[in-house]
Amino acid sequence: MLATLPPRTIGIGYRLAQLGAAAAALGGVVDALVPRLLPHHEEFMGVTAGQAPPATAALVLLLLHTLGVALFATGLGALALLSAWRGGGSRMTAVSAAVVVVMAEGMNAWAIARVGSPRFLGPIVCVILLIVGVASEVRNEEGTNDAGVTA
Repeated sequence: MLATLPPRTIGIGYRLAQLGAAAAALGGVVDALVPRLLPHHEEFMGVTAGQAPPATAALVLLLLHTLGVALFATGLGALALLSAWRGGGSRMTAVSAAVVVVMAEGMNAWAIARVGSPRFLGPIVCVILLIVGVASEVRNEEGTNDAGVTA
């Protein structure tokens, strides 16, 4: 039977990580609700505003909405992993939350940058918040002995 660690206190790093995961989920909701092609989509496709072929516009929106729901689920999953970690889970639980968001939002940022939009900064902020938060808490955890006392 695996021994669990006592629940962790809530530090600023944990809150930053939560903020990054929640922002990833919120960004997914925004993507899932985009009603029409955005100007950078049309510019990337080389069409004037409102002139994309209907099937192409529908496909791009379908993919964007699908991506949004996947990012929403990623953010919720990361929040659940962070909660499990705070409740006494292993360090790998927190690292997993960061890795999941880095992979999903990193690819999202890359794709947004590829279509020429400065909105890639949003996913980058989510990634930075999660990495800084988890790294900060893991570093603080390493400086604490088994009795929870700072060395």
